Amino acid sequence: MNYNIRYERDLSHNYIVMDLGDKDTGDYRYKMLEAQKTKGLMACSVRSINSDSFLYYEADGLRSIGDRFASRGMNAQQLLEFFADLEKVCQDMSEYLLEEDSLVMTMDTVMVNLVDGHFRFLCLPGDNREDIETFAIELTDKVDHNDDRAVNAAYEFCALVEENGYNLSTIAGMMKGKMSEFAESHDASDMGQQNKAGGTSFSTSESKVVTAAHPDFYEDFDEEDEKPKKSSRKEKKDSDIKSLYIFSILSIIIGMLGVAIRYFYVLSPRQNIISLSVIAVTFIMGIAALLFADRKKKSIEMKEIDDNIKTEMSIVKKKKEAEKKRRKSKSYEDDDFDIEEDFSKSFCPSDSSFTRSDEKAFGSVASSVLMPNLQMFASRQEQARKGHVSMTSDLGTTVLDAPKIKTSGRLYSRGLDNCIQISTDKLPLTIGKMEGCVDFVIPDKTISRIHARLFEQNGDMYLIDLGSTNGTYHNGGRLPAQKAVRIVPGDEVRLSDIVFDYR
Repeated sequence: MNYNIRYERDLSHNYIVMDLGDKDTGDYRYKMLEAQKTKGLMACSVRSINSDSFLYYEADGLRSIGDRFASRGMNAQQLLEFFADLEKVCQDMSEYLLEEDSLVMTMDTVMVNLVDGHFRFLCLPGDNREDIETFAIELTDKVDHNDDRAVNAAYEFCALVEENGYNLSTIAGMMKGKMSEFAESHDASDMGQQNKAGGTSFSTSESKVVTAAHPDFYEDFDEEDEKPKKSSRKEKKDSDIKSLYIFSILSIIIGMLGVAIRYFYVLSPRQNIISLSVIAVTFIMGIAALLFADRKKKSIEMKEIDDNIKTEMSIVKKKKEAEKKRRKSKSYEDDDFDIEEDFSKSFCPSDSSFTRSDEKAFGSVASSVLMPNLQMFASRQEQARKGHVSMTSDLGTTVLDAPKIKTSGRLYSRGLDNCIQISTDKLPLTIGKMEGCVDFVIPDKTISRIHARLFEQNGDMYLIDLGSTNGTYHNGGRLPAQKAVRIVPGDEVRLSDIVFDYR
């Protein structure tokens, strides 16, 4: 469903404005929205301008999911909080006779509070159920694909929405319950492994019950069990080196005592020979023990370096294997759902081996939702393998698409003691002061947490303001929120009061 939405800033407040046209706003639902009884809903007010009605939603300190998680995807904990907040707001709405299907579920209207991390929802009286399926599909792209738990939960949410047999609050409650249950079992297993390392014993049957449900998340436990063994071996080697050092010091001390005896006492010829022999043997043994201890210490250090290198290589190898598995199991690689029919035949649902791999990766929901999307992914992969080659009707002629001319440059700050340089080699690029949520951090109090974004479209560079407090300016003019403007070398860009030259 298309919504007539725009973003406005009035004095010191940001608003999302929904144009209702000539709709009757005397309905009790609009009165309930204005009363702000439901905490999880965005506060709003109804305004009439020239016989048209508008809903003004307050968006201070809020950013949409699309903007908040553009740089880093949602992890499992954030996804759990999303489902918890969604369930609660649906339950609160029912108490005030507001239908949960009136929630506008899009990437631009589901907001995140940047201060407390909670989610806020936009309510528009009416039936907006059809938006949820699109939102669920887009959510799979916004999760952190390095977090298997978040990926699995996102695809399961997508499957439950497509089944269309549950209302939104039920789906959110089911997802919250499953993710909470798994988190508790995972934490319990972690504690079990720690207690096991410390000498506490648990029954074998209980550990099997916990680990059998989610075997993929316990691959590192064997390495944890090896740590006490490695530390004990290292302590033994250290004690051996200390013993050698002590022996060498004692030998040298005995030799020094022999020299002192020869100096202070008159010895017979036989005693002279014995004392000289003892002095020579003790000095030789002490120096030999000292050299041997030093050599052994260096060999242990070199071995530790080799072990660290092997460990790092093993970790990198595991990460690459996990990334390879994730890419194989990932189905929503692109938003383009145009699938070539002749190529998709090879990925039909009747392929039992392919179905088994889906179920292994995503659980029982794979057969109901992932198959058509895996067909789309396979089609996109085939296009990438061909190098974006377009085939004409003549099978003997291949026409290559013209390569895109990519523009890249830098933004250079003006008038600062320390020049700020923002490279545009990797786009999209989100700019702000909230570390961990943006790609480029500007630690300035006047910069918003998520301020603006640079992105490329059709070979051109664009700048968009993300609802910043102090504004984004292009060549002296302030940009409206969420309105992109094309920038070219020589343009002036101002973020709050920091001026940049693009070249």
